[in-house]
Amino acid sequence: MNAVVKWLAAPLAGLLMTPVFSAELAVYDARYEVERGGSNYGEATRKLSQRDDGTYVLQNETEISFLFLSDVRRYDSTFTFVDGWIEPLTFRFKRSGTGSNKSMNVRFDSQNEQVLEAESGTPLPVDWYANLLDEASMLEQLRYDLQQSSNTDFSYRIVDDKGEYDEQRFRRGELEVLSLPFGTVEALKVSRVRKSSTRETHYWFAPELGYVMVKMEQLKEGDEVATLVLETLN
Repeated sequence: MNAVVKWLAAPLAGLLMTPVFSAELAVYDARYEVERGGSNYGEATRKLSQRDDGTYVLQNETEISFLFLSDVRRYDSTFTFVDGWIEPLTFRFKRSGTGSNKSMNVRFDSQNEQVLEAESGTPLPVDWYANLLDEASMLEQLRYDLQQSSNTDFSYRIVDDKGEYDEQRFRRGELEVLSLPFGTVEALKVSRVRKSSTRETHYWFAPELGYVMVKMEQLKEGDEVATLVLETLN
């Protein structure tokens, strides 16, 4: 169950990126179905909004139920968007359901170049890098970079939902026509690049819908773990 839901919620930009920047990120409110073997497995929501002060709020929740197991995960991120790059302010993660509950709440102190526990102010043992992202906002940066660059490869340095440093890489694929609960859309396939793993993760972003993610697929040893597909979009 853990392997199924972790990738649903949640670096160096692509090399040689053309510096053509939009002033803002397009906001949206999306709802997804989570499927496995053609059967409904749960649901997910992802909403990006903007406050009056210009900061962005990203809310991502996944709820999965399978037999007697349940898992609800919520990822919240607030950030600014400056010169084509996301600058995180806060990142919260909460997990509940079968097994142990988990939570994390951190803030990014760019002035002192630290990631801090929000309540205690204790620094996390995470090295600070320019353009450091959190796990939730990373996909928004990827979404933006796909629009602004024709690059094939992208790499991002992040703080994950364990409060640890990670670096994730992605590779641009081809446009594909997808039949989704939302309808038929043309979407760009992007794959997570791992050095050695039996897991595969693929994403599809629809140019005609502002590059909103419309599908995500997780495979292990070639078998489907779960697939997320767009149901509604505002």
